[in-house]
Amino acid sequence: MGKKEILSRFSNIENELNTLTDRDPRAAIERARSLVPNGILDQINIDMLKAGTLIDAGFITKDPSTVDEGIAILEKLFAKSPESGMFAYNLANGLSSQTKLLIYKYPDWYRLTADTRRRERFLYQFAGADKKIPENLRAQAYTNLGNTLLGAYRFVEAYDSYIRALQLDSSNGIALTGAAKLLLRFSKMSADDPQRVLAMAGKYLQNAKADPNRIRKLAGEQGYRELLPLLKINIPDIELPDLSKVTKYQQFVVRHRLALVPTIEGLDFSLARWDSLRFYSVTEDIKVAGGIPPLFGMFNVLKSDYLVARYLAYIALYEDIPESGKYTDTLDYARYGVKYSMLTLAQRSCLDLLDKVAVASSEYLSLPGNPNFINFAKRWFEPRKTGIPISWQPEIKSAISKGNRALIAISEVSEDLNASGFLHAKRTIRNSSTHRFTILHDLGETPSRPSQYVDHDIDADFINELIETLQLTRAVLIYFADMVAFNEHLLHSCGAKIGHLFVPDHMIGS
Repeated sequence: MGKKEILSRFSNIENELNTLTDRDPRAAIERARSLVPNGILDQINIDMLKAGTLIDAGFITKDPSTVDEGIAILEKLFAKSPESGMFAYNLANGLSSQTKLLIYKYPDWYRLTADTRRRERFLYQFAGADKKIPENLRAQAYTNLGNTLLGAYRFVEAYDSYIRALQLDSSNGIALTGAAKLLLRFSKMSADDPQRVLAMAGKYLQNAKADPNRIRKLAGEQGYRELLPLLKINIPDIELPDLSKVTKYQQFVVRHRLALVPTIEGLDFSLARWDSLRFYSVTEDIKVAGGIPPLFGMFNVLKSDYLVARYLAYIALYEDIPESGKYTDTLDYARYGVKYSMLTLAQRSCLDLLDKVAVASSEYLSLPGNPNFINFAKRWFEPRKTGIPISWQPEIKSAISKGNRALIAISEVSEDLNASGFLHAKRTIRNSSTHRFTILHDLGETPSRPSQYVDHDIDADFINELIETLQLTRAVLIYFADMVAFNEHLLHSCGAKIGHLFVPDHMIGS
């Protein structure tokens, strides 16, 4: 049987099931259950069609058992082919539907679904990175990753995921509308380059409106109707600001979205110091000794450390660096020198910054623990117990219960950096270059002789990880600033008996 005929038959049945799911999801479930292999489609094809419909229609009918039935089919497929991004993508969709059907009070839903959602994010990232599957499917994996990140208040990372999706498939209407929604939100919240933010939101919406059927295909009819109010927004056609006259370094910062500003796109280059992210006040008990709260100094250091890592990356990538070292050729296309050490130094500096975020949070929220032993990975949750859902530390849970959702974002980043998370590779690279040796290669990554003390990476892959690590660290710093800002607002609005200190601009660097 020819591949073309198989694909045609698969597509026909898939379209039939999708149409039925929109019109009569219960009938779609029964139709999916009735599918059996035939002379054209084998068991794997049938299982894929069946599982997808059971999950989608089961979610619409709010039937967890039907969703679980679809997930069970995909678990078996993925177990047999764990290298398949296609199976990973569909399984992630199933897990996403499964968690959305679980009803718990805020914030317990985040805690009780944490393990499933962490695996969901891992699978979406796995599928998005799989170059063996079609680019439009990889784009949808990154789009869905963005959606689940946004659901956990990780809006900066969500936007980055939408952009990765659009780099693979510029017509993905869900990524376009997802990015536009975030930009519209921030155009109202920040004074940093609002014209650029609005202009980009308008471009995304214009592209999404150009192909409504594509949105219908990706989101279904119900999803399309939910997006209609957004699609009806008219944004004047605003030209994107001209960046040709800014420095190459500023272009690098804008291109990769690395600015420390209280928004997710653009910066105000009219400012001499355009990394403007900060908080303006810290509220303390009136019994606390006088003086500037340590948190201001801590955040200054967090910012400057990040800016150093960002600038190191830029210099290593785009500037000529004086090289005085003479190195031995190891005959394996390895790259040695100041440039490559700067790349690895920048990457591990970013991960080190996250530990400082945990320390600063501990000071601000009065969390227990010896500062010498505080780290980002273990700051937010109680020690894990086998078979028991994850639990936030009491002080963290209290703050989250009061609505401080930035702590949900920060704590879930820490989980994704652990062994089963989709960000774990970034921690692995950092640990390798800190405690062992990381050697970069421009052709292949096979050393002349392997050693357990040395890790080898292709330089292009490492550079991608470095940019993503810079983006991740920037996201966490923005979440941290949001956490402080929300807590300050809460303290002021509840009328607590507290002393309030406003720190003038000149004392925190204007």
